[in-house]
Amino acid sequence: MKRLLIILVLTPILFSCQPKKEKPSFTPPPSREKFTEPQPDFFESGVQTELAEERTDWQNPEIVIRSLGDLKNKTVADIGAGAGYFSFKLAREAAKVIALDIDPNALEYIEEQKQIVGDWAKNIEPRLTPPDVPNLLPDEVDLILIVNTFFFIPNKENYFHRLLLNLKEDGELVIVDFKSGSIPVGPTDEMKISEKEVRSVLRKAGFRSISMDDNSLKYQYIVKAKR
Repeated sequence: MKRLLIILVLTPILFSCQPKKEKPSFTPPPSREKFTEPQPDFFESGVQTELAEERTDWQNPEIVIRSLGDLKNKTVADIGAGAGYFSFKLAREAAKVIALDIDPNALEYIEEQKQIVGDWAKNIEPRLTPPDVPNLLPDEVDLILIVNTFFFIPNKENYFHRLLLNLKEDGELVIVDFKSGSIPVGPTDEMKISEKEVRSVLRKAGFRSISMDDNSLKYQYIVKAKR
């Protein structure tokens, strides 16, 4: 009986001494002012962090979005979404946006911002994905957007062949990345992939109708490919 009483007394004490598992902290980037549309401050590759306003100056997201054409009734995959810089912009145009990233904290931030901005962003689905396999279903999306992320994708030919199968029959892939040479933004040349190399990877992966645009954006090129 005494032994039973000792166990009953010590059990809650032992449990209270166990270290608590804390939820991973995620600190959103600083903002100069309050905003109604999320303006996350992430360079998805992790190379640098900039103020969202400064990124907008050189990224020219409105040109990128306009180049995608009519997104009404379309499902768009934003690969390397980070904290949603493009995902939220796409959400205003597309029927659904799948924000794919390898960082659960970034996706948690997207979910938090969805709650803040309200119903207009409810068509964004944050989705965790491994680095080397796109977490998409066959024929799931009409368009795939990959911005500032191409260099960091491992096994590129295999990866993009998988993406080919994730696109619907008339689907399109759009890649936006940095031009080579001395420019005031972006990573070093060692971390840049030329348009020609991107085209080569896409051809080997099975894409067709590949086009390149190095005029619309000052510091970046836009490569488009069809299934």
